[in-house]
Order: sequence, then C-alpha cells, then structure tokens
Amino acid sequence: MLLTTNKPTFWDKLAYLGKLIATFGPIVALLEALRLWFVSNQTFIGGVILALIINMGVGLWYHAKAGTFSWKAFMLGNIKMFSGVMLMYIMLELLRSAAGATVISESFKIVVQTTTMLWPVSKSLKNLYIIHEKKFPPAFIMERLYNFEKNGNLKDLFDNNLDKTE
Repeated sequence: MLLTTNKPTFWDKLAYLGKLIATFGPIVALLEALRLWFVSNQTFIGGVILALIINMGVGLWYHAKAGTFSWKAFMLGNIKMFSGVMLMYIMLELLRSAAGATVISESFKIVVQTTTMLWPVSKSLKNLYIIHEKKFPPAFIMERLYNFEKNGNLKDLFDNNLDKTE
C-alpha cells in the first residue's frame, strides 16, 4: 500500500520495509526452527500426546473404580500434567541444545525424551497395577520402572536379561 502512494518518500518506504523485516524476520526464523524441530521429533511428540491421552483414560478408570472421581480434579490434574510435561521437556531440551551436537548431547536427548514420557506412562502403569490388583503389568516391569525413577539408569530399564550368563 505504501509503495503506491506519493506521500511517504522512497527512503521512508525503504525504512518501513527495513522495520518490517527486522520485526518479522526473527519471528519467521523462530517459526521455521520450530517447524524443523517438529518434523524431526514428530514420532516423539505423537508418543507423548498418546501417553497423555492414555493416562487420562486410565486415571478416569482408576478414580471411577475407587469412587473418587471429580471433574474438577480430573481437569486440573490433566492441565497440570500437560503443562508440566511440556515445560519440563522444553527446559531439558534447551539444556541439551546448549551442549551442541555431540555424542553426549545425543545420549542426553534419549534420557530427556524418556524422562518426559516417564511421568504420564509411569502414572498410567501404576494405576493399571492397582486396578489389576498388582497382577498386571508384571511386578518385574514395575520394579524396573520404580528403579528408573530413582536412579535414571536407562540400561536397567530396558535391559532384557536374556543374554546375560551368570
């Protein structure tokens, strides 16, 4: 619109263009970085969303069975979990990205993603464990889960013990 009018001078128009680029350039760069991050982490994001939805369903089942269900507590608890998972992941991912692209930071990425998914997944599994009277999921899985929450050792969480000879 400014290009077709004679009132602002050519130099004014150039200054307006510079201000527009300076204002929207960083926003476009940030959105592009988020798009690239989303594309490369699409599977993880889908997994977290699915874990949160499953946790909602299992939590509803658990509290309905226990007779303690409340819509207010349900909504607040899930908002708290969604925001907590999101904020924790963002903060840990910022910490990881500060280390640069190294083998250590890539290993830390696995820990960050596992830790992020741990809250909704472990809460769902714990509720299922109680619902099924400590018969399912199996006790050895629950033990590994509790141990991972204590020490953060991924190897112990995912080690299958089948290839070990004693």
